[in-house]
Amino acid sequence: MPKELSGIIGLVTDYGLKDPYVGSLKASILSINPRVSIVDISHEVSSFDVAEGAYILLSSYKIFPRGTIFVVVVDPGVGSSRKALLIETTNYYFIGPDNGVLRPATDEDGILRVINLTNDKYFRKPVSPTFHGRDIFGPVAAYLTLGVEPEKFGESIDPKDIAEAKIDLYCDRFGDWIKTYVIYIDRFGNAVTGCRIERFFELVKDLRESQQVIIRVRGVESYRGVYYRTFSLAKPGEIILYTGSTGFMEIGVNLSSFAKKIGCRRGDEIWISA
Repeated sequence: MPKELSGIIGLVTDYGLKDPYVGSLKASILSINPRVSIVDISHEVSSFDVAEGAYILLSSYKIFPRGTIFVVVVDPGVGSSRKALLIETTNYYFIGPDNGVLRPATDEDGILRVINLTNDKYFRKPVSPTFHGRDIFGPVAAYLTLGVEPEKFGESIDPKDIAEAKIDLYCDRFGDWIKTYVIYIDRFGNAVTGCRIERFFELVKDLRESQQVIIRVRGVESYRGVYYRTFSLAKPGEIILYTGSTGFMEIGVNLSSFAKKIGCRRGDEIWISA
């Protein structure tokens, strides 16, 4: 093993909490290693929404100790010919379907090798064609925590052969405007843009607290806002541009929802003039 395992498995799924799926996934892990610690990152990814799952993983994985294993199951292609993957990166391990959900995080941390999970010795039997989280991904993660070497789970494949990322981490300057896209809407209606904080301030070097900004959505509607470091500095109902806690520039409305106020959705083109 190139890195010491933390003994932690982080879970991201679109299973929700009404059905027995999350509990069954955890049980499949604990039946193999009852001493592992399981952290629920999110089970409320919108159904089949690979891009949303990719963002949630990307925005959270670096908080975990080195050697953490992430099991990510947003898998509309379950039971098809899509590959099941174990990706080892510089600091972590990621397990999930080959549909792009793992790529933003694994690309950022640096892919060391990719294993196509084909050795059914480490699968729960029988394998359901519709529940690979319980029967393949969870068990592989559990056996990994017990010290099974990654190459035992299948054959190595070229990282170039796995699915591309599904979210648009784009941010660039055109004259007086910064162009980016909405990559996520959180439960408060705040719009997370694909512009990382560091990149934004490379492009806008002199942005000051309380400075007015213009926000154009979908290249048509324009709205006045203010740059603040936190919501409490804004008036109720005021649109604000701020540095989000997950490392991206975000747009919100104090004590309200930017998404509802503007009719903003993920994928919308955003232009910011500051």
